[in-house]
Amino acid sequence: MMNLAIDIGNSFTHMALFDKKKVLKKLSFESGLGINLIDGKVRTSLGAYMDKIGQVGLSSVVPLSNLLWNDAAIILFKLTPLTINYKMQLPIKIKVKNPQSLGTDRICNAVFAFKYFKGKENVIIADFGTANTYDVILKNSDFIGGIIAPGISTSAKALNLNTGQLPLFELKDLNPKVPLVGKNTHEAIQSGLLNYPVYATEGIIKGIEKEFKRKFKVIITGGSAGKIRNKLAIKSYYAENAVLEGINIILNYNSAK
Repeated sequence: MMNLAIDIGNSFTHMALFDKKKVLKKLSFESGLGINLIDGKVRTSLGAYMDKIGQVGLSSVVPLSNLLWNDAAIILFKLTPLTINYKMQLPIKIKVKNPQSLGTDRICNAVFAFKYFKGKENVIIADFGTANTYDVILKNSDFIGGIIAPGISTSAKALNLNTGQLPLFELKDLNPKVPLVGKNTHEAIQSGLLNYPVYATEGIIKGIEKEFKRKFKVIITGGSAGKIRNKLAIKSYYAENAVLEGINIILNYNSAK
């Protein structure tokens, strides 16, 4: 039987169908759709695989969507989804204060990062989305915390809303080859939106290594990662579907118990 991983983010919902570790199908759409639209999109995308799904895993940073997706999974697959949370059995140990406030996307990222290096490396996983998150997982499996900052699209909206004349840039319109020093306002905004997280990321990685007096492997993921991954001067590993992969790992980990 196959696993279906569902990642509900602030802006987009992503789904992936796994046959063991292999991704067979992927689907993405805007978060906040009603159940009828969800039903149509899922049935169209998954088609003949619908009856072959044995487990559904759900990671959500939008609490109001949890009940909707729980009902959708029951209607579509006749399965109650496994909702990711800090209390469940995980291949990592959560060592943060107030773990109930920890986003499930960060838990899934941490699980993926730990398993990516088979527990042999200290890892920082940087997820570039609506928020940019940097999470730290030690090779002894301790998830010790992280950093949260505004993402590119969030920063772009803040600049537009809080100034009188600066235009709004959509992520898709940003040119990764924009010069560091913009020759006009449009170039200057694009440079700031793209280069600020690059240099911030490099500084954050160095700062974490200095604070913990050890080296870390770095994984980058998230919807904005493609815009900045080639700009980073530090060595990093790109993961397109880290949260979804993490959900799949957690599903398999719990079914083996």
